[in-house]
Amino acid sequence: MLRKAASLSKYGVAAIQLREKQMPAGELLRLALDIRKKVNRKVTKIIVNDRSDIAMLAGLSGVHSVTNGIPAEYIHKFSKGMIAGKSVHSMKEALHAEKAGYDYVLYGPVFRTPAKVKYGKPQGLKKLNEVCSRIEIPVIAVGGINPARAKKCIDAGAHGVAAIRDLFNTSNIKAKLSEYKIALGEL
Repeated sequence: MLRKAASLSKYGVAAIQLREKQMPAGELLRLALDIRKKVNRKVTKIIVNDRSDIAMLAGLSGVHSVTNGIPAEYIHKFSKGMIAGKSVHSMKEALHAEKAGYDYVLYGPVFRTPAKVKYGKPQGLKKLNEVCSRIEIPVIAVGGINPARAKKCIDAGAHGVAAIRDLFNTSNIKAKLSEYKIALGEL
């Protein structure tokens, strides 16, 4: 994980999200501190899922709230200067997140992804475009992202994309990120 995070940052990834939902607090804090040491924070933000305490103690960039997670008002109140993001899966949730004061939304799954099959059909590019055109805060597309699909998401209005499986299952981060740069023009 540390080596991957360092490589992602080295090659220009804008943000890394720590999604370790089951990790005990002490271990998560150590991991966050270790990643912070390995990442160029001028290039890459480090955001942790639903753990303002870890974000503050480790000096991270922000907190990402999952469904039924920490409200933006508390993240902003107690984690001064940190960004607050929210996972959303519908227009209604995206509009609510914007109104609630989140700085960005992570919308998806846009495409089929093994991790989300149990939740039903993917949202698709049309719904992504609808969300992007209705809210003012940045929309980050997630779910089944690869370089070709990343370009389609940007063309649909997304501010950016979040790739999980495609980046963490590759043995050559540099080559994989090069594919994203070619598809997107930048990271």
